Amino acid sequence: MTTDKRPGIYLALAPWILFTVLAQHAGVQAASLVALAAAAAISLPGLRAHRPKLLELGAVATFAAFSVVAFTVDAQAADWLARYARGIAAAVLALISFGSLAFTPFTEQYARESVPERLWGSPTFKAVNRELTTLWACVFTAMIPLHVVAGTLDTRQGNLVFNWLLPIALIVWAAKRTSDASGHTPTAAVA
Repeated sequence: MTTDKRPGIYLALAPWILFTVLAQHAGVQAASLVALAAAAAISLPGLRAHRPKLLELGAVATFAAFSVVAFTVDAQAADWLARYARGIAAAVLALISFGSLAFTPFTEQYARESVPERLWGSPTFKAVNRELTTLWACVFTAMIPLHVVAGTLDTRQGNLVFNWLLPIALIVWAAKRTSDASGHTPTAAVA
């Protein structure tokens, strides 16, 4: 059994959530820096243990890039970035998720924290994690047009519906599906 007791996938999503919240309330510059600091702190234990996770490293790279761009663009580009940053972040999450399917599905990296190592190669474990990673990739992809619509409308109501209500509904739905599916990966189900 693995000895890594890190909190998992939801903690790895924290920098992305921080970025989304702060981009609206504190601006893209502050949001990028805070998300970068959070991403670095979250990825550090995995790096120290020589078990880095793609989602965590992707967050570090993404928010480092956002920070550079946010501090170097002119005012007009900064306004555009503020309106569409959430859509860009969702697109990066989708790319990371879909890209991980070519190697190790990103959810598998977190599932290994609670499943004995002898089961990591089982067909059930692999299939459940491919399904969950695909689910999250599709959720992140579905969020892209929502955030683009919010940026295009640029209204309080549009922001509430397209940047918050609908994306949160998608995330809650995916989290419920992930929780339900995790019941299929314990030792008894995989053995």
